[in-house]
Parts: sequence; C-alpha cells; structure tokens
Amino acid sequence: MVPLPSLTEDLSVFRAALIGRPLQERLNFMHGLGKREMRRLWHEGLPLSLAEMTADDGVIVPHEGQNDLLPFFDRFEKHIVLRSGKVQGYNVQKFAFVTGPGHFTVRQDGEEVWFDYTIVPDSVPAGWPAVIGNEGGISGLVYGYMIDKVRKVIDGMVVGKVFKHGKPEENYFMLARREP
Repeated sequence: MVPLPSLTEDLSVFRAALIGRPLQERLNFMHGLGKREMRRLWHEGLPLSLAEMTADDGVIVPHEGQNDLLPFFDRFEKHIVLRSGKVQGYNVQKFAFVTGPGHFTVRQDGEEVWFDYTIVPDSVPAGWPAVIGNEGGISGLVYGYMIDKVRKVIDGMVVGKVFKHGKPEENYFMLARREP
C-alpha cells in the first residue's frame, strides 16, 4: 500500500512504495490526491531534467494529469515533444474547445523543468491543434502569463506548481508519463 505523503514523515518511504507499481496503480493513486498531498510533494520534490519529459526527436510523449481544481476540471493530459532541439507541448482536456489548447514551451531552469505558457511555439507537429496565443479571452484566464514549475516525485511522475505573473498560486498538479 502506498501511504499518503501528508501521513509520511519521510517521503523516501512514500517513494519506495510507489516505485515499481504498474502505471494504472500509479494513476489511480495520483487521481486520489488533493492539494495538501501535492503541495507536500512539490515542496519536497526531487531534481528533474528536461530529458525525463521527452523521448527521441519527433516522438510525442503523453503525460496523464491530475490537478487540485474543481472535479470537472481536474483531469487532463500534457503532450510533450522534442523537435529540432526545442521542447514544446499542449494540453488535452475536455474543455479545450472553450479554453484553447494552451500551447507552451518547455525548458530547464536549475533543477526544475518549466512549462512556459508565455512563449508559444512557432509551429506544431502534424495533428496538433493550431498555435494560438495564451493572452486573450478565456484562454488568457486559464493560461495567460503562466509558468508551471515542475519537480520529480519518482521516475515517470512529476508534480508542478502554477505561477502567474511571476507569483506563486496555490494550485498544484501531477503528471504520470505514459510511454509513446
């Protein structure tokens, strides 16, 4: 059994219990976590490299997500790809027809990976939604002036915290990597 992070004095016990679990068990556990658990994981996150979020050039890596927002907004995916030395992604969620795809660039910043919605890519892979800015309309309310700072929980699982206009928000999310 995987203990809740908030009930675990030493997160290495939590991490050891989560490592080696099948992906579906990890996803079920992740989908049951709320803000308190994600906050603890983010504050005690491990260093994360950009290479851990991608695959070979041109290979799209899906990451299933859970955030601490209202239940009908809490599940999503981030699709991430390395293209010609640059990393980019977008969000897949059931309200994208209203919010837009939320394109972002991905970069390393120290021991964190940043999903930067303030810099949208110039082009996208075939089959992805067209690039639109994140500043106006409903898209601006959701993705405008936002950077997600991401840290590792265990290999294949990360936790992120939302920053808007350079200031931290009390919103967290987790991602579990699915192999392409």
